[in-house]
Amino acid sequence: MILPAEAHPLLFALCPAFSYPTFGRFAALMAAAVLTPGRRTVANLLRTLGPLAQGHPTTYQRVLSAASWSGLRLGLALTRFLLHHLLPADPVVLIGDDTVDGHKGKRVYGKARHEKSRPE
Repeated sequence: MILPAEAHPLLFALCPAFSYPTFGRFAALMAAAVLTPGRRTVANLLRTLGPLAQGHPTTYQRVLSAASWSGLRLGLALTRFLLHHLLPADPVVLIGDDTVDGHKGKRVYGKARHEKSRPE
């Protein structure tokens, strides 16, 4: 792997969200994102990787645009990893606000952020 050994637990936690070939390209893009200065476009990431980026450049672009992986599954894996490593024994308290739930109509502006009538 390109990334240092300290990053391997995070990568292995995220691995189930991807297919095998997509995961390899994702890991390479993650390594390049850490090392690339400036804008982190896929083209710039591939320039940083240089010869370490095996295969055609479009296969790396497809990791973000067309590969079949779930952002929800990836987010859940990342959340589990963070909770396990940052709060291994403490309970996590989640707080929700449902005060704007169920308020519909033209005069409700910014639903889910605040309840306020839209100025006319």
